[in-house]
Amino acid sequence: MARADALRGEVEGALRSADVLAGVLTDLARRWGTEPRPVAPTTAPAAVPPPVRDDQVAEDERFLLAVLTEQPKAVAEVVDWLRPVDFADPAHGQLYRCLGALHHRGEPIDRITLLWEAQRRGLLADGTLSGAQVTALCDDVIPGSAAWFGERVMRSSLTRTAAASARAVRALAEDEALGPGRLINHALHALGPLDEVRARWRAANGSPASKPPTAPSAGGPPAARVQAARARSTPHPAPSPPARTGPVPAPAAARPPSRGHS
Repeated sequence: MARADALRGEVEGALRSADVLAGVLTDLARRWGTEPRPVAPTTAPAAVPPPVRDDQVAEDERFLLAVLTEQPKAVAEVVDWLRPVDFADPAHGQLYRCLGALHHRGEPIDRITLLWEAQRRGLLADGTLSGAQVTALCDDVIPGSAAWFGERVMRSSLTRTAAASARAVRALAEDEALGPGRLINHALHALGPLDEVRARWRAANGSPASKPPTAPSAGGPPAARVQAARARSTPHPAPSPPARTGPVPAPAAARPPSRGHS
């Protein structure tokens, strides 16, 4: 669903699927006799290859940084919910961090101060950024809304995070050494980053945060599939006692009511 939403430029399908998964995991944990709680795996997860760069995502990030540099007051529109980690290009994330630092300290934002902040943080010395990148970014005069470009960057971040959480849960499910309780709690932990990005996405859109349902919502996986997942941990009924093969004694005759003596 995260991949499909990324192609469509949407996020709601991935969020609905994550809610269904969290609800099923919570239900399975209680059926297993434990309280559902996120627990980090003891071993580090296997390295995941970086996603293929999307030209449209990179362009949105450049446009956002250009708008924030050209319109310094626009930083206040996105700084409360957009984070450097939301940028697919780490260099773009570092530039956004520099802009946020200048905004936080109340210093002017322009080409010189942005380049100075990047140099002060050692981003030019370690090769993360070059002076030409900063100059090219500042030369781009992009008319537009910082909030609009910020939401596009946020949407891309959410779908990437959902895909990463899905890969982590799948890897856990394929580990035959994990018991059911540990698998459930590790899977809930893998969904944690998505919950954090979702909360900021809701804040960006001004919509209240939603709670994961305990039952599949409309538009989620088929009910039969969810029921099958739950049935795997449903305790089997105890076998009934074997029927008697011998003759069954007749019930004792009822005693007549006693009569008083005359």
